[in-house]
Amino acid sequence: MNTCLQCKKDFDGRSNRKFCSVSCKNKYHNSKNREKEAKVVEINKILHKNWVTLHKLYDIYRSAPISMDVAEAHGYNKNYFTHIHNSPFGEKYTMIYDLGYKNHIDNQIQIIVID
Repeated sequence: MNTCLQCKKDFDGRSNRKFCSVSCKNKYHNSKNREKEAKVVEINKILHKNWVTLHKLYDIYRSAPISMDVAEAHGYNKNYFTHIHNSPFGEKYTMIYDLGYKNHIDNQIQIIVID
């Protein structure tokens, strides 16, 4: 007699079987994966919000330098980005997918789009 890891019911079968049904097996693994992936989902929401914010600011200001305070006032979180892009000219851009910015003096940034 085995006990199902999901529903805790006793069932007959092979001695190494852990679940009474495919449904219980799926429920068990889905709940485990949901816990693991919750942090990834949370980070992806922040990244998406950052991307939308940069896009809106780019539509308004194009490549003109703006204050990082303006971006943060619109909801940008500078602690979350996807990667750093090094341009052929040696400039470093903080990127969120295809959008990024380079730092200027006095807390100013210049937004760019990489095609």
